[in-house]
Amino acid sequence: MSLKRYGVWVVKPESYDAQTPRQDSKSPHITLKFTDDGSGGSAEINVKSLDQDKRLVYWVNRNFTHPITSDLDNLNLGLRNITKGSKSDLALDFQRTEPSLFNLKQGEILPHYAQGPNNDILDKLEPILTQAIKEKATMYIFGQSYHDSDGVDGIHDIHMNQGNEKGFENSIYSDGSFFVRFKDGHWEAVGLAFASQALPTDEKGDPEQGARRFDQVLEGS
Repeated sequence: MSLKRYGVWVVKPESYDAQTPRQDSKSPHITLKFTDDGSGGSAEINVKSLDQDKRLVYWVNRNFTHPITSDLDNLNLGLRNITKGSKSDLALDFQRTEPSLFNLKQGEILPHYAQGPNNDILDKLEPILTQAIKEKATMYIFGQSYHDSDGVDGIHDIHMNQGNEKGFENSIYSDGSFFVRFKDGHWEAVGLAFASQALPTDEKGDPEQGARRFDQVLEGS
C-alpha cells in the first residue's frame, strides 16, 4: 500500500467489471470505468484482502446525510488532490472525522465471493454501482490516484488506510471511500476496510497499544 497521491475524483460512472475468484484468486477487484471533465479513468475497488484474514468490512448507507455532502456538491468533475495526512474539509478519516462518516461498530464482515444471494461483498456493492450507472449519478471517489505505464489514469486504495499491521503504510486523514449523489438529491455512501485493520490509531495512523481489529470488535472474538 503506497499513500502518495491522495485525493477525491468526481466522476460519472460508465461500467464496471467484478472479478470472480477464477479470474483473480489472490487480489480481485471491482474495476469501475468512468468519465470526468477529460478522458476519464478507472477505479480499482478492493473486494479481498491480502492478509491472512481475506475478508473485508463494509458499511453501506443508502440514505447518507453528513455535512461533507455540501462540500462535495460544490466540486466540479475531475481529480482534486488533498494533502496526505492533513486535516481538511475533504480529507476522510474513519476515526477522526466529526461527525463520524460511518458507525464503525455496525460494519459487516463478508467474504469476496460466496454461493447464494446477499452474502458477499459483491452482492452489497453491485446494486449501488448498477443504479449509479443507470441513473447517470455523480460519484465522489476517495483514494490514491495513479498513472500507469500504459497511460491509464486511475484511483485505488479506496478503503481505510490506517490501522494496518507492520509492512503496510499508514496515514491519518487519508482514508478511501466513495459517495454517490443521485439526481433526486439523495446520497449513498460506502466505506470499506480490511477485517485485520485495527483502531484506535496514533497520529501516524499506526495501531495504538491495545487497538482491536475489526474482526475482534464486530465478531466478539
